[in-house]
Amino acid sequence: MVRRMSNMTQKADSPDLLNLDVEYDKVLDQTAGWLDTAMKEGYVWLTSIDTYTQASIIAVCVTVAYMAGWLIRRRIPFFRQQKEACRKGTGRWLLARTGRLISPVLALIFLTLASYGMQHWKQPVELLGAAERVSWVWLLWVLLKAYVTHPLVRTTALWILLPAAVLRLFGLLLPVTEYLDSIGFSVGEVDITVYKVLKGLLVASVLIWLGKVLSSAGESYIRMRKHLNISTRELLVKLFQIALYFLLFVMLLDMIGIDLTALAVFSGALGVGLGFGLQKIASNFISGIILLTERSITIGNLLEMDDGLYGFMRRMGARSSVIETFDGKEVVVPNEDFITSRVANLTQSNRTGRIEVAVGVSYASDLKQVEGILLEAAKGHPECMEDPEPKVYLREFGDSSVNFLMTFWVGDVEITGKWGPQSDVMHTIWDRFHEEGIEIPFPQQDVHIKGPIDLRGDKDGDDK
Repeated sequence: MVRRMSNMTQKADSPDLLNLDVEYDKVLDQTAGWLDTAMKEGYVWLTSIDTYTQASIIAVCVTVAYMAGWLIRRRIPFFRQQKEACRKGTGRWLLARTGRLISPVLALIFLTLASYGMQHWKQPVELLGAAERVSWVWLLWVLLKAYVTHPLVRTTALWILLPAAVLRLFGLLLPVTEYLDSIGFSVGEVDITVYKVLKGLLVASVLIWLGKVLSSAGESYIRMRKHLNISTRELLVKLFQIALYFLLFVMLLDMIGIDLTALAVFSGALGVGLGFGLQKIASNFISGIILLTERSITIGNLLEMDDGLYGFMRRMGARSSVIETFDGKEVVVPNEDFITSRVANLTQSNRTGRIEVAVGVSYASDLKQVEGILLEAAKGHPECMEDPEPKVYLREFGDSSVNFLMTFWVGDVEITGKWGPQSDVMHTIWDRFHEEGIEIPFPQQDVHIKGPIDLRGDKDGDDK
């Protein structure tokens, strides 16, 4: 017991604990002094008539600015247009959203004029100056809400850029950034801090938004060049997008302070990834470049894939393309399938298409009459071309019927399709055969039985 008490006494008298107590008392004294000073200054500030004078001026300025902006937006129909009335990104869209800026701009003007007036009369303007800085933050917030529609950019700006602007206006940005830059860790020669992470998020979101805007503008500009064919325009669009996003990626690395020599390591890792897990992605990407370069398939072509997929090419992407079938489905097809399998392009050089109708008639039919009816049915269709003219071929003498094949051509298979004219002609053939009494037989077999058949069964035999 005595030994335990002596150990506790030694620990209490140790230099480390004494220094800790001294530091603790010092922090308490500093905190108490700061709170005492703050309370005294707050009391003086709250009991001063100048404080309430400035607060009244601020309330009047903000109220008048808000009401004036509301009235202007109500009186001018242009500012009350719905979002759907203007296409996003156009000048009309930008002007329509300018109405949101009226209130914060007026508040900033009124507070600035009031501050100059108070300074002219040698009156304190500390509260007015703070309100003026807050109005700048209000204006920035409205700008972000009005013009930035990208969810990632808007969220990042509201949570990072807006607080940074508040700190900057009140002179606290530098100490806060220094403190955040001191919190972090190192990976090799790269220092990762909280400040760099926040800066990287902000810069990345802005560059993503900028890349989307520039990509859309460049894509629209290239596709408006009508002197280029569709394949060339699509190839230029893809090359422009690849170059743009690569440039933005390099800018991102440089702006957040990452050495660009790290790209050598990244390139090596990318090569290993392509060798193992990204073979299909690389193959599809290269196949897309080949398709756009050789122009064997373009947007709008009517295609028939080797697996039976039949439809129009609607979009050609870097990795895959989209085929719209006749039942409204949009099928995503990897670009590699267009290179490694057989694809029938029905509208590459022209839009004409041949339609086949196979029909069989009974052996009792007049074959010349049947041939005339088939040609008459084809020529009577409004989409049938005169050159080349319809043809009828006697294909075979089948087991149950005499089989004919009739072919005719339509002028624009992209508009009419193949199934519609084929169905119309087959309906006409059916009606004409019924009028002429021509039979379309179904498969049948004749059974010949040789020898007598005992219909009495085996009972008599059993009785014998």
